Amino acid sequence: MHILALLSNDALQALRCCVGPTDILARVSGATALARLGRPRGADAVVIDPSAFTDAEWDQARAALSVADVPVLLYATLDPKSVRRVLAAAALGVREVLFRHIDDDAAAVRMRLEMLGHPAPPARLLSTLAGRIERLPPDLQRATVPLFCSAPVPRWADQMAYDADVPRRSLDRWMSRAGLAGTAALLDVARLARIWTPLVERKASQAEVAARAGYRRARMLAVHARRIVGVSPSHFGTRLSADEFVSRLARHASRS
Repeated sequence: MHILALLSNDALQALRCCVGPTDILARVSGATALARLGRPRGADAVVIDPSAFTDAEWDQARAALSVADVPVLLYATLDPKSVRRVLAAAALGVREVLFRHIDDDAAAVRMRLEMLGHPAPPARLLSTLAGRIERLPPDLQRATVPLFCSAPVPRWADQMAYDADVPRRSLDRWMSRAGLAGTAALLDVARLARIWTPLVERKASQAEVAARAGYRRARMLAVHARRIVGVSPSHFGTRLSADEFVSRLARHASRS
């Protein structure tokens, strides 16, 4: 895989530890990076640290992202500025996202790189909901966006409130203002979105997938899936396509 990296020094060093021996990792920066982003010759993927750009460069980068014809991985830090830029990029198209020091172990990075040509439902769901999430306050954005990466999904809304440093009673009010159905619905779809790839594409057992996603029993996953998308996990991939799966998750998370 030929990878172009638009990264800070420490992020680049972290990425070097994750690529394979046959991969080519080339760092580009400044005007060269922006010019090559839309049509990067010979590259299979581009990895971007959104915080590595000045505001003026980011405006150019967003324009390039809107026409980029190569898969893009956003390799970001979990600070308000980076999160805002992640959401802006996601709103332009489906982007896989990893957050430094949270879900960027070598295996996770490698898996994301391999999936860039076929983004997983969490990334696609983030892209669908990005415009609504952008309306949330910065602290709540910072707690929400990692739900669609590999970070643990809080079991309860109280934990979400703690992570966002927002009073519990304010959470659903902010969600409603942003056009989201509520904290519980958002946590539900974020957890369920992670089921598709291991269950349908990697053929893992339903019990194994349920345990990894935080369900106490596989039966609870089945109940959860039927309630939210109307189909049992055992019928994912046959009665339900990936596109329709993401669409139903987005509808459940959105306030009509």
